[in-house]
Amino acid sequence: MKTRLIYRVIILILLGSMILSACAVTPQAAPMDDWLGPYAPERLWGNPREAINSDGWSFTYQKALTTPYQTGEDGIASLTDKEMNALFTWAFYTPGEPYLTERLYGLNNQQGEYGETILEDRVFKENTPTHSYMRYIYNYPYNADFAQTTIEYAKLDGRSVVARLTVTGLADASSTLMLVPEVIARTDDGKVTRRGDDTLIARFDGGVLAVVAETTPSAWQITKNINPDRALINAAIVSDFTLTNSGKGDKAAWQYNLDLTNGSTQTLRFGIGYGKNASQAVRRAKNALASADATLTARQAEADALYVSDVSAHQEVYQAALMDLLWNKMYYQYDGSYQSALTGKVDIHDVVIAPDKWEFPWPAMWDACFQAKAATLADITLAKNDVSLFLSDRWQLPTGHVPNTEWDLIGETPPLFAWAAWQIYQTDGDLAYLESVYPALEAHYALILKAYDRDHDHLFTGGFMGMDNVPRPSGMDVEQADLSGWMALFASDMVSISNVLGETDRAGYYSGQYTLIADAINTQLWDEASGFYYDRNAGGLLLQKSYTGLIPFIAGVSSSAQTEAIMTSLTDPEQFWSDYGIRSMPADSLIYESGYSASGWKNSNWRGPVWIPINYLLVQRVEAVDPALGDQLRENLIANVEANWQSTSRFYEYYDGDTGSGLGADHQTGWTALVANLIYEKYHK
Repeated sequence: MKTRLIYRVIILILLGSMILSACAVTPQAAPMDDWLGPYAPERLWGNPREAINSDGWSFTYQKALTTPYQTGEDGIASLTDKEMNALFTWAFYTPGEPYLTERLYGLNNQQGEYGETILEDRVFKENTPTHSYMRYIYNYPYNADFAQTTIEYAKLDGRSVVARLTVTGLADASSTLMLVPEVIARTDDGKVTRRGDDTLIARFDGGVLAVVAETTPSAWQITKNINPDRALINAAIVSDFTLTNSGKGDKAAWQYNLDLTNGSTQTLRFGIGYGKNASQAVRRAKNALASADATLTARQAEADALYVSDVSAHQEVYQAALMDLLWNKMYYQYDGSYQSALTGKVDIHDVVIAPDKWEFPWPAMWDACFQAKAATLADITLAKNDVSLFLSDRWQLPTGHVPNTEWDLIGETPPLFAWAAWQIYQTDGDLAYLESVYPALEAHYALILKAYDRDHDHLFTGGFMGMDNVPRPSGMDVEQADLSGWMALFASDMVSISNVLGETDRAGYYSGQYTLIADAINTQLWDEASGFYYDRNAGGLLLQKSYTGLIPFIAGVSSSAQTEAIMTSLTDPEQFWSDYGIRSMPADSLIYESGYSASGWKNSNWRGPVWIPINYLLVQRVEAVDPALGDQLRENLIANVEANWQSTSRFYEYYDGDTGSGLGADHQTGWTALVANLIYEKYHK
């Protein structure tokens, strides 16, 4: 009898354990979407789409405290949906600071010594294509060794997320850090309300965002995100050190007062849920919070394993470059209104890859092409979506023109979309994708052929072509070595694309175009005495070596004798060659500047520094000529980007031609992520 009773008890215990296990909330094993992600820019102020009095340069950080944005929101490690209907973000304050830090602090172009300058110390860590796990480290305030915060997000499923913020006191920690999480509803009828002390609910057109706090905040405040109310939360914290426990509107904040000492650590957790209604959103937020640590652990393990089996060397910097690229995904909304001729002719309201979400929080076209190449390793769907979007009728004009960038929609940057599309196709062989962009590529080629070869001599001119302060000849009769070289490359890629699509007649046309352009470059832009290509006008060649003269070489138009002469300049340490990559201008030039420029182009110097995208293309070309030398160039580039990343956790816009130090934007993973391609092409397992 006793034995039977014991067996029954054991069975009941086992059954209970099984039931509890079945009911427990666990991270979703199946793939999830990227509906939620880090899509808020780090700086929305100082962009043409937010221009004040038609002046895109005049917006400052201080004006952003009170001036509402028209096209989005910015924030610190924010989480938002792909349409930026609502977002969850972070703000920080400690007594004595002049303002509540709701966005990263920096200087606009006119204020900074080298243009736009971020002064905050933040680095990006893990991220996955679906943003199932993200980690971001931020030091506050920017001018003191006070507090380091680690912000993590982990998805229980596609609409349920846990956020964990861990604060560690640093050497100067001796006072209170006020942490102020914020929830903003952005749509016209959006509003944020409280449900009890621990829940904020943001309602927007079509849905609800709910945030549930594990720890009850000490105070709260809700206001309208309009001028002047936008600054009320800031004013309450700075003036009274506490939120008001009152208000209504579309922007809400909680307050946590964290007393820090050197080495002390405090942790806060929040559940975040998106749903069709408040009940669904709150339930999802609570589920995420209930399994917070387990979800974080599981998702971090998944992130740690991402991309690690791709390469046999340089694995850490390879993984970091691709994950940093994913951090550069950003919601972008623009209608062309900064330039009246384009108002309403572009219609972007999508998540795209930005070059740098603080310094360059807008798409630029040749950046987008290089970013797509890097994204073929990180997320091939992302690569396809970006290229398709900019070649769609929501961006490309009926004329075939692809607007350059927000600051200059009318101009052209190097026409690399055919190259990007071909790189994407070579990654996964998606013929349907190639077919979908082919008409737009043809229209773009026809436009440049018509608009930028005005004298029909198969040579082209299009302005600075992204190389901002490279000397150019003046006049209406300029022919540029770089745009002519880019067009040769364009034609060459169109031959490849046309052939795989079975468009043999078009392949023959583009092959003929390539021959005509190559012949014109070699007969009109080549200087035999110096063995290099140059821009020219009616007065002759502008004999200044630079990247511009290397583009025809990249396009493969040079003869064997010309190639040998170019390689002499390329490999000369007194000219282009450095231990860190190929310089943008020879070191023996009278106007050579290895790092930041003093010639007037503050933060974009092409008179000496090493730029990764041009070097990436050079590696491919040099390897075809001299495999050993190409491999050495590849290794130099990898080693320098890796060394900078190891010491700073950053991928820079460009690198000093003499020292290799990182310069410019400090998160230009958009195209500096090409270091991952350099690694993959040699060390792929």
